[in-house]
Order: sequence, then structure tokens, then C-alpha cells
Amino acid sequence: MNKLLITQPVTIVANGDFPTHSIPIDILNNSKCIIACDGAADILIDKEYDVNYIIGDIDSLSETNMIKYRDKIIKIENQSENDLRKTISQLYKQGIKKINIIGATGKREDHTLGNIFSIYQYKDDLEANIFTDFGVFKCINKDATLKSFKGQQVSFFTNDNTIKITSNGLMYNFNREHISTLFYGTLNQSTSSEVNVNLSHGKLLVFQEYKKN
Repeated sequence: MNKLLITQPVTIVANGDFPTHSIPIDILNNSKCIIACDGAADILIDKEYDVNYIIGDIDSLSETNMIKYRDKIIKIENQSENDLRKTISQLYKQGIKKINIIGATGKREDHTLGNIFSIYQYKDDLEANIFTDFGVFKCINKDATLKSFKGQQVSFFTNDNTIKITSNGLMYNFNREHISTLFYGTLNQSTSSEVNVNLSHGKLLVFQEYKKN
């Protein structure tokens, strides 16, 4: 395919619940390039956002917008991937290594899980953050210092139970421990303005809630 005309920052809007929290809305409003996953274009267009591209199998986009925005549509019919992963892959192939994602949660729970773990599968040089109405999901693949605040809810996920994790700044710190099940690293809490995480290897999916007003 021809190279996409992308200006950073770029935001992908998936076809889940459209956000209401100010943080994802501000990210969308400050985007230089907005890419909709299939039917997410309908709500963006209805809200008068300029959509640069519409990517997916185009089975949920309205017929009116399918015709009106046909020059912006990139149809990918691969049924082994969902529309968000198709979109991330297209941007990655174009050299885009930093992506904000909104609208990835809500509606069907299986879609929500699939969308969240979509950012976990990519190479370590991709920085993809999913902003929900409650917090942000991101991946870390090396020792990291996470900006935080006292009382912030923090959760870790990984499908690699050989990773040894050491942390500082959490109510329940890890001391070269494994996450033996998908839920073992959830429902933790920050005790300071930053959380330090050390990994023996591999990658963690991290969730941090927003600070309440």
C-alpha cells in the first residue's frame, strides 16, 4: 500500500465506548492525525472530528460514510486480526512508533480484552498507550520509573510467568517474584509519587488509574 500521510501525535479510535473523561478527550482534541477503526468513524464524524483514515474490514461503517469517505478507507479483510490490531500494524509498517489509543474498552468484554492485550504483542520499540475513562494501559520492557501519586491503583499483567519482578513504591511490592496467574499482579496501590519496577527480562502490561479531581 502507499505510504500514509501521518502527522504526530496520532490517535487511533477503536469501536468501543466513546470516552467521556477529559484525559482521552484532550488527547483526541490535540491529535494531528485521527485514525478510526471501522465503525468508530461514524461517531467521530457525528461529533464533527476530521478523520484522516478509516481502517478495518469495514463491516460496521455506515453505508453513507462508506460512500462519502471512500477515499479515506483502507480495507483489510483478514479475519484473524481485529480492526485495532490491523490499524496498529499498518502504522507500525509505516514507521509510526508512538500511538495513543482511545475507545478500546466497553461494549463487548471479549473485544475489550482483545484490544487491551493487542499492545502487548508488538515489538519493544512501539510505544502504544490505551487511554480509557478510568486510566491508562501501557507496556514496559525494561527497568522503569512510573510517575504516580499516593493511592493510585496500579495493576501488572503478563503471560510470561518466568519474569522476576522487583518493585518499590507499592503497597504490595514484588521481591524478585513471578506473576503466576493473570490476576496475581492486579489491585495494587502506589504509596508515593513514583513506582520503580525492575524486570529480569520480558514485558509487563501496566494499568494506572487517573488522579481523581
